[in-house]
Amino acid sequence: MNTTRIAILFTLLLGSAACTHGARLSTPNGFATLDEGNGYSYRATSAKGVVLATRTEPNGVKANTEFWAETLDAKLRDKGYVAEGTRNVKTAKGLAGTQLRYTTTKEGRQHRYWLTVFATKSKVFVVEAAGDKEPFDKAIAAVDGAIVSLDATD
Repeated sequence: MNTTRIAILFTLLLGSAACTHGARLSTPNGFATLDEGNGYSYRATSAKGVVLATRTEPNGVKANTEFWAETLDAKLRDKGYVAEGTRNVKTAKGLAGTQLRYTTTKEGRQHRYWLTVFATKSKVFVVEAAGDKEPFDKAIAAVDGAIVSLDATD
């Protein structure tokens, strides 16, 4: 991965000071909305530990969704996440994005991690969904519904 991509990724993933609050989801049944924090503009969790979160970052390089998806995918694979696939996603308001699906092992348990990326000319919206495999699999319909409910202020 070249130095420019690493710098951009670092800014996106860790640059919470630059975070502009704007992306929110409709909290699904069985989830509780949490306080914003750590650079997230929205966070929620189920009683079984499935979490949803959104992050909004400036798109300083004016890159498209494909660029951001490829950049984030490379970073996650480098961290040991195992890709399960990608799919195209469209929000109820018509914003097109790319969803990256992964598995990993945390504390000896199979874990799912989905990252859905939406890019406009001025902002990048990232929706994260994660949790242990069994409760996550039972919550897939709720997670999918929350992701398509993304309300992103550009």
